[in-house]
Amino acid sequence: MTLNDYQEKAMGTCLPTCDNFSYMMLNLVGEVGELAGKVAKAIRKEEIGMHDNKLHAKVYGSPKFQWIDHDLMSEAGDILWQLSGLCKVMGWSLEDVAQGNLDKLAARKAEGTIITHSDH
Repeated sequence: MTLNDYQEKAMGTCLPTCDNFSYMMLNLVGEVGELAGKVAKAIRKEEIGMHDNKLHAKVYGSPKFQWIDHDLMSEAGDILWQLSGLCKVMGWSLEDVAQGNLDKLAARKAEGTIITHSDH
C-alpha cells in the first residue's frame, strides 16, 4: 500500500464534521499526547524502559510487553490517521509530504548540516 492509498482509504472514514483544519490539527496534537502519556505511564510502572536509546520491556516478549507494543502501535496509527486528515485539508498528499521531507534531509546531509534553523 502506498501512503496515498492509505490517505484515501483512511479519509473514507472521516465524518463531515471532522473534515476541517481545526479538528485535524487539534486532534493530531491530542493523539500525540495520548501516545506520550501511555509511554510515560509504562515507564512509571517500570513495564518498559530505555536501553541504548531503544524502548524495551523489562521482560521482552512477555504478554505485558505485547499488550504495550500493540497499544503503542494503535496510537501511532491514530496519529497517522490524523496527519493524513491534516494533510488532506491542507491539499497535500502524504507522499508529497514524505518526499519533501526526504529531499530536505538529503540536502542537509549533503551539506553536512543535519540541523534545523531553529537549532542554532
